[in-house]
Amino acid sequence: MSPRCLMTDCRWSEVEATQQFITDLFSGPPPARPGVLMHLASLTRPPPPPAGLTEFQGQVWNTAHTLQERPLGADDWVPTLGTGAGTCAMATAFGAEESTTNGVYWVTPCVRDPAEIDHLRKPAVTDGKLGGVLEQTRAYAEYADPRLPIRIMDFQSPFTTVEQMLGSELFFLMPYDQPQRLHALMDLVTDYAIEFFQAQMAAAGPSCCPGIWPTSWFPKCAGIQMSDDNMVNVSPATYEEFVLPYNNRIADAFGGLFLHSCTIHEDNLASILKIRHLTGVNCDISTSVPVSRLLDVFGEKVVVAPHCYINTNTNFQNYAEFIEHCLKGWRPGLRLFIHPCSVMYIPAQAKEIPFNRAEVEAALSRVL
Repeated sequence: MSPRCLMTDCRWSEVEATQQFITDLFSGPPPARPGVLMHLASLTRPPPPPAGLTEFQGQVWNTAHTLQERPLGADDWVPTLGTGAGTCAMATAFGAEESTTNGVYWVTPCVRDPAEIDHLRKPAVTDGKLGGVLEQTRAYAEYADPRLPIRIMDFQSPFTTVEQMLGSELFFLMPYDQPQRLHALMDLVTDYAIEFFQAQMAAAGPSCCPGIWPTSWFPKCAGIQMSDDNMVNVSPATYEEFVLPYNNRIADAFGGLFLHSCTIHEDNLASILKIRHLTGVNCDISTSVPVSRLLDVFGEKVVVAPHCYINTNTNFQNYAEFIEHCLKGWRPGLRLFIHPCSVMYIPAQAKEIPFNRAEVEAALSRVL
């Protein structure tokens, strides 16, 4: 076995202090300031890896050397090692065939007739692409610096996975035409998701980080992070009947749920409040309620972690405007973690906004 790829140049004491701050943000008395993640990319290429490394060991080598170049102390960044197989990986375990277009993953539905649901059985945790994810995770845990957290793969909610398995047209008719079969399929996929992520967490070992998006480090007390983007596509009544019970089972299984949904509207807030053991919420605020509203509803008890990507309704002209929007609703006692995306657009100009570190630091100077 190759010796571990130790990150000897990383100031681990600073990393541990940041991890403690984030843990307090989730579960302790609210810190006196918000958390924040900036985007400070490394400009240097890692040295060539030693000969004889496996593919997964080479991935760890390259990532570890890149992470060590990223400065510490300016924000609440924690180096992590990501695993993942795209947003459709769970559906492939049930037989959905995957393809990519310009780096975006798609799947062909594997359930053509609702009657097929009656004969579906839970796959093995190694079926589809997931066996490769577990192999990758075990290899990372054996070779990476044991202090380097290993993130779980992208956790698309059972509701999203079921849509991928059925196709959108059939999926959105199921609550009305085939409610019992939809419940049966949600039950099956939920059981499978819990079993797989328990297996991946065990493979990652003590350094497992139970989240992937936002790309901040998640403490164990956060439970698990999950993306549930179809929330905005169904009525609150449909969501609470066909989604909420299964999200609650996931929250129960992992001791908490940090929920991402690209868009959160006003009529979604009451449903989210019914999630047991909710630990945080994340959304793109350019298509959602303002950060101040999220903080009013959730901020005293759970972490509000806004980001901005599409910039549709907000049309921020720079990152400072985004940060000011986030801080407008914050006060001591609220749990806020600001997460500027690495890419943000000005829609009217179809123009990407370059990240400006000095501008961001100036906007944050009154709270950091």
